[in-house]
Amino acid sequence: MVVKKKPEPERPIAKFQCRNCKHTAYRMSAMKVGEIAHGACPKCGGNMEVVSSEEMPKDLAKVEAAVSKNFNVIDFDISDDHMQFEVETDNTKDSFANAYHELSHQGYLAALRKRNSDLMLLVMKFPRMKKDNIWINVGLIFATIATTFLAGYFWLTENNVLEAALFAGALLVILSSHEIGHKIAAWRNGVAATLPYYIPAPTIIGTFGAFIKVKSPIPTKEALVEMGATGPLLGFLFALPVTVVGLVLSKPSCGEVYLPIPILFALFSFARFGMVSYAMNLHPLAFAGLIGMFVTWLNLIPAGQLDGGHVARGLLNVNQHYQLTKWLGIGLMVLGLFWLPLFMWGILILLLFRSPHMGALDDLSPLSQPQKLLAVAAFTVFIICTPIPF
Repeated sequence: MVVKKKPEPERPIAKFQCRNCKHTAYRMSAMKVGEIAHGACPKCGGNMEVVSSEEMPKDLAKVEAAVSKNFNVIDFDISDDHMQFEVETDNTKDSFANAYHELSHQGYLAALRKRNSDLMLLVMKFPRMKKDNIWINVGLIFATIATTFLAGYFWLTENNVLEAALFAGALLVILSSHEIGHKIAAWRNGVAATLPYYIPAPTIIGTFGAFIKVKSPIPTKEALVEMGATGPLLGFLFALPVTVVGLVLSKPSCGEVYLPIPILFALFSFARFGMVSYAMNLHPLAFAGLIGMFVTWLNLIPAGQLDGGHVARGLLNVNQHYQLTKWLGIGLMVLGLFWLPLFMWGILILLLFRSPHMGALDDLSPLSQPQKLLAVAAFTVFIICTPIPF
């Protein structure tokens, strides 16, 4: 005898319309046509009236089906531009990953958040992305090659063409490896990102660095940690041999100490010369390595949207990270009383990161062990690249 499975009862769905702003939404509700939900409009706070009990349009129904396939849906509120689901699941990581994958193929993004004690899945249309103009990237890298070479030629090497080229090449390799690390992490995690933008500048090193622009939201805390840590770690790995070779080619000399140097650079310097002083006659490669370590430290400060801020946000909730950002900015301003650039960097952190870091789309699932180890590696590098005065 074959026993047929009893079909699950259909969810009661009602179409609501705000009496004030005419906002329309589909909700899980057994209310009848003409009944009123007082103050239920998410846009204006007005009263919502049940106007029909018809089924949802096909595109919205597909969104609801994708969510219901991966979560136990308790309630929902769906419109063309506003979709939220109260859900339950025993495994937020897998449920979100599967739902995110299905919804992305339909042109939607999903975000998992806590609202009081409720688990909420928010769904929105995927933002349109502008096409990149690669010629801007090409123009900027050639301009940065020129400015770093000129900086080395006129300010660092006493008009030595070969040493200026070595400085420019080594510095650009370190900066490029940093940005390539970010790009690889973005590709691994399905995050749209641009090619690197280099920033030429009339400074003693000829540049303000480089950056890539993230064009789509970061899906998980694991991806957030990976994208924050991979760039600085790869740049640091390239800075190490540049520094060692440069110090071998450097010569000690006497002079006035005027710039803090990274802890690891100081240890390498002590191993090479038996002394620690910025006043030594640094080879251009050693100076490029020093700059690479210092830039790594700046990027790994666990504040705001800096690389270290992404890593810290993967470990902390939104309020904890916001407080950390604020106190780091204040702390750098205090340290800036001894060295002015740190004061300016502290002010920039307080000004640029006044809004909290919203984190990944899935801001609830725990980090896996590899990403925790990656975070430990990133903050270890942050510590050993910290600049100290000598």
